[in-house]
Amino acid sequence: MSNAAPGFAKHPNHTVTITPADGSIIVMVNGKKIGETQSALKLTEANYPLAYYLPLETVPAEYLTKSEHTAYCPFKGTASYYHLEIDGHTHENAVWTYREPYDEVTSIKNHIAIYPNVASVGPA
Repeated sequence: MSNAAPGFAKHPNHTVTITPADGSIIVMVNGKKIGETQSALKLTEANYPLAYYLPLETVPAEYLTKSEHTAYCPFKGTASYYHLEIDGHTHENAVWTYREPYDEVTSIKNHIAIYPNVASVGPA
């Protein structure tokens, strides 16, 4: 059964490129390292800044609380969100994931991304 992204049919020049990240990628929040992985993906989309997608287990579950918030992207699907809780401070809807991404971007399934105003995510 096909789960093709409808956005590409309407906007054929829109690009989403996913490639493996080189080396270790770390997640820092307020100077505190909360995760590291060598299995991150780099996602570039149109003119948006680079986003790292990390395996869900990169950030310990103790820092994540499921949110009811969702958002829709015609190129990736419906995003589900988590609140990120660090040292008594909650960053609401700071982390997102595509649980059932469209066929063109299936590699981001079971991966999370974090807003750059909340966490520094990048090479170690």
